[in-house]
Amino acid sequence: MKRKIQAVLVALVLGGASAGTFSTHLLANDAGLYDAPIPADKSLVRFLNVKLKNGVSLDFSGQKFDVDPVALSNYRLIGNGSYKISDDASSTEATLEPGKFYTVAVGADGAGQKGIVVIPDKEVENPSKSALSFYNFSTKPANLSLRLNGDSKVLFKNLAPAAMASKELPVIDIGLEVSEGDRKFTELAKVSLTAKDRQNVVVVETPNGPAGFLAATGIDR
Repeated sequence: MKRKIQAVLVALVLGGASAGTFSTHLLANDAGLYDAPIPADKSLVRFLNVKLKNGVSLDFSGQKFDVDPVALSNYRLIGNGSYKISDDASSTEATLEPGKFYTVAVGADGAGQKGIVVIPDKEVENPSKSALSFYNFSTKPANLSLRLNGDSKVLFKNLAPAAMASKELPVIDIGLEVSEGDRKFTELAKVSLTAKDRQNVVVVETPNGPAGFLAATGIDR
């Protein structure tokens, strides 16, 4: 049994397993999150609040957007084009392409981080699969591991600060662990990965050290 569990974890990490391998199945109402067409003149943008602060806002070349005090917001539709993105402390420039997905992190001040970081997100190619994205805004490289019945396997290893990694995965209920080196600081016993609820893990620094936060992908239309 232990060898079978390890094989399932390896298949998940390598992306070679199919949804039919697992007891969890795609429900009839779990329509793909990205099925609705995106207007040709829009991009999808969400905000990552590194400091989890209240009262944060971003200026997109004159358009103001409030940033909720949560690790990761839903996507919102923003007109595509070139922008100067700024807050009270820093600014950057970015071009939003039609129909693309972006995460804009604000408050990043770790090594190599410059206040506002714009990350192009990966789109899910297979609508029947789920996806797991990992954003690291701690001060050190971080790891994300999958956990099943007591066994674990690293999915993303030594992700650098201010970086993102993402992988399509089969529909499954799985545990997650977040660590730096050998130090585990966040453990989630059960996370449901479905085509409707694609998940994100965000690592930020808190007064008590690094912490991981789980957020399902959503779109405010």
